[in-house]
Amino acid sequence: AGLAIDTKTQLPDGTPIEGLAGLREQLVGKRSGNFLRQFSRKLLGYALGRSIQLSDKPLLNSMLANLKAHNHEVQTAIETIVTSPQFREIRGRDFESLSSN
Repeated sequence: AGLAIDTKTQLPDGTPIEGLAGLREQLVGKRSGNFLRQFSRKLLGYALGRSIQLSDKPLLNSMLANLKAHNHEVQTAIETIVTSPQFREIRGRDFESLSSN
């Protein structure tokens, strides 16, 4: 409608950001560790179809190390997940196939 878009905001800790460049600076620069950890947790939880458990911590640490070693490529995180025992041996799969018969 021709109105200006206000791209300024303030994070809960009081840090002001403006526009995509400001958001990128926060996520890639100052908060990259937090962003990568949360991204990895959410991706793993989605792939496993369950909440992340304490036993998944080594896999999360491996994902983070692999992401850092491979220039933060999403493909690296996905490969780490699909080759993990947690993904390949999803609990309840055998039970579901028996109950559908």
